[in-house]
Amino acid sequence: TKTLINSAASWRTWPLVALYFTSFGGFLALTAWLPTFWGTFYKAPHWVALGLTAGFSLFSSLIRVPGGSWSDRFGGERVSATAFAALLLGAILMTISTNFALSVIGEIFVALGMGVANAAVFKLVPLYVPDAVGGTAGWVGGLGALGGFVVPPLLGHFAQSMGSIGYVRGYAVYIVLAVICLILTALLYTTRNGVKAAKAPSSTAYDTA
Repeated sequence: TKTLINSAASWRTWPLVALYFTSFGGFLALTAWLPTFWGTFYKAPHWVALGLTAGFSLFSSLIRVPGGSWSDRFGGERVSATAFAALLLGAILMTISTNFALSVIGEIFVALGMGVANAAVFKLVPLYVPDAVGGTAGWVGGLGALGGFVVPPLLGHFAQSMGSIGYVRGYAVYIVLAVICLILTALLYTTRNGVKAAKAPSSTAYDTA
């Protein structure tokens, strides 16, 4: 409980939550939304819609593995910024394109950005909240996953209010989220010198002298 309170008291926890809300929560939202998108807007056969969704899910999950390695090598902030830039590019393509092939390319960039960002966020947690890593990871993982419930209704609202083209324009939600995440990543990076180093654990309890 104490580590949850301490992490919640650190303002840096909440940008990290927002990053994961977009990368992981947004990923969960698309795994539910994409079959409807491909099937309704492009009239893709059911097996094609499911195949594109499965490919999105698999690629985004697998790219997370090297994403962690890249975060170690190049730094979590740089990898996070690059990942959200890829997400932004993919979201723009999916928002403006009515061409099937371009939309598939957009989906690939979105999957790439989300998967790599998922790994980068957990590289950032111990850097920015070193005294409450576990608590911060709890907030990030728990609240970040809520994106999977919040985003689909927003996408559905576009489709309902704009008709068929709304299935495309709804991806503007991810443009906004990606831009916010780029800003938050820059904010974290520019304030990283203000992070206090983690306190060394006391050895008193283990002193047998």
